[in-house]
Amino acid sequence: MIITIGREYGSNGHRIGELVAKKLGFTLYDKKSLEIEAKKTDYYDDLCSFYEEQPVNSLLYMIATSSYNGGKQGKVPFEFIRQVASRESCVIIGRAGNYILRDHPEHVSVFIHAPQEAKVERMVTDYGVDAKKALQKLELEDKAREGFHTYYTDERWNLATGYDLCIDSSTMSAEDIAEIIIAFAKKKLKVQE
Repeated sequence: MIITIGREYGSNGHRIGELVAKKLGFTLYDKKSLEIEAKKTDYYDDLCSFYEEQPVNSLLYMIATSSYNGGKQGKVPFEFIRQVASRESCVIIGRAGNYILRDHPEHVSVFIHAPQEAKVERMVTDYGVDAKKALQKLELEDKAREGFHTYYTDERWNLATGYDLCIDSSTMSAEDIAEIIIAFAKKKLKVQE
């Protein structure tokens, strides 16, 4: 079973992913741990922009990379994610996992979102950031995530049709959401208990 979690910044999606992985006894892969795995390969140079998000930060880089590799900017990173997913049951947070693994028979994709007010409140409470700075950070991070996803997949990042399950994290606790994701995944994949 592979569960991928896309999420809006401030929606508590990373924490929810951690809970899902812990409850299932699965390995959790996020940007940082996938980058560590990628550094163990002989082709990290082909993967580094996927982890440094250079395509989002530089229009010139996007144009150069697209023309250099014929628009196949995702080929090596996608294969790497597929290799990681083929090794074990896991939870993958971000990295366009929903798109990369969409044809995998044991894949469940989830998108975590929340109203802007709830995300700002979570950042103020959890990180001690003032509301104005929290809002700026939310907008910046979500714009970067959207740009990254669009660049590598040519599809909209937060569109419900790209995911099996979408959940508003402001409606219940992270624990409850993790339980719902696990129940949904087991039902979808017809896992016997």
